Amino acid sequence: MSTTTAKTKTKSGPVKKRARNSRKDKKYGNICNGCNQDILENENRNMFMSHDSYHQLQVKDYCKEHELLYTDHKCKPIWCKKCRYLINYEIQVLSTHE
Repeated sequence: MSTTTAKTKTKSGPVKKRARNSRKDKKYGNICNGCNQDILENENRNMFMSHDSYHQLQVKDYCKEHELLYTDHKCKPIWCKKCRYLINYEIQVLSTHE
């Protein structure tokens, strides 16, 4: 085999080498302006969304269970207005002393 045939085989198309960290590369820039959460990360983790009725039921059940365990607490979910993901639960401690 001559050297010219070897060169023509390698020049047939551009050969791209995959970076070692190609799986670890993360897309940045999908940060919600309202709550500063990473939207892609929330999708990957299957976070609770306000427009999903199953997620709403799970959040309500959690709040009911919390209020049953802690009778002097009031639980309220906080949703982001822009991306509609759950931000956190707001727990209000009610005073029982009069």
